[in-house]
Amino acid sequence: MNPTPWYKNFWPWFLMFFPLATIVACVVLVIVAVGNGPDMVVDDYYKKGKAINLELTKFNKAKALYLHGDLQVDSDYIKFVFTKGDHSKVKALKASFYHRTIKAHDFNVNLLPNANSEFTAILDEIQQGAYTVFIEPMDGSWKLKENVQLPTQDILKISPEYK
Repeated sequence: MNPTPWYKNFWPWFLMFFPLATIVACVVLVIVAVGNGPDMVVDDYYKKGKAINLELTKFNKAKALYLHGDLQVDSDYIKFVFTKGDHSKVKALKASFYHRTIKAHDFNVNLLPNANSEFTAILDEIQQGAYTVFIEPMDGSWKLKENVQLPTQDILKISPEYK
């Protein structure tokens, strides 16, 4: 009686399958984990803390000027109108949209005034999601902030209260 070679039997292959499947799964997991690192991690916390303090002074400046406004963000345009405060020296605004989790969806637009004293801009295409919007003049002397879910048809009331 001739014994069959080991590779023609079922049980060696069955016993090798689970360790090999585990090794392949671990390699795939490591590749995915290394390739998709978090965008929210910062290296220098001290500089980030100093920048946060500078941001708070900009919010306080907007509060001192008593700036309030209405922001409307549609799928193809942005409109901002001042409702209160001293905005006579503002020639143009910069609106920065930061996605809460995906850095690739962040974008900036420059809002220019029209004849109705509205600051408007045309958008290309925005990704749906939760954003934090910062509105500031081109010189960066003050700043307003609001959280928004895009796209939206609602008019958002923006105040200088830091949230």
